[in-house]
Formats: sequence, C-alpha cells, structure tokens
Amino acid sequence: MEIINRFKKYNDRETLERIKRWPNFIKRFPNVRIYSAEHGAFWRGKGNGYTINPMESDIVSCEEAFKKTYHCGPEKQIQFIGANCE
Repeated sequence: MEIINRFKKYNDRETLERIKRWPNFIKRFPNVRIYSAEHGAFWRGKGNGYTINPMESDIVSCEEAFKKTYHCGPEKQIQFIGANCE
C-alpha cells in the first residue's frame, strides 16, 4: 500500500466534476492517470479494467482523460492524478 500513499495529496489531482464546472482547470496538469474513488483504483490502459498500482495505469493528456470520462456521473468520483507528481 505504500505506492498508493504517494497519491494521497490533494494538490496533485483534479476531479472530473470540477473540470465540468470550471473547464480551465483542465490545463492544470498536462498528463494524468485516471482514478476512480468508487473503485479505489486507477483505470488501466485501453479499457482493461482497474489496478491499485498506479504504475500499471495509463498516462494520458488531461484533455484525453476528460473525453474518456465525461460520461461518468458524480457517483464514480473520477479524479485526474497529475502524472508528473510522482
């Protein structure tokens, strides 16, 4: 679980719901990992499920992450974790 603890800081992430409300927040991080707080895990690349290990997750541009997750409701608690914050 030590790997996950590195990502507990709240200044290293942005939520999907905040970006929907304030689109300029999308510029905050150039590259991100997509995290679902509902599942407590990161999205794997190419739609291959979830992983608790961030190193196994895909790194995408914030714009691409927004496009992939826009359909998700607030119950999913989608977060974009800055990939350069590791």
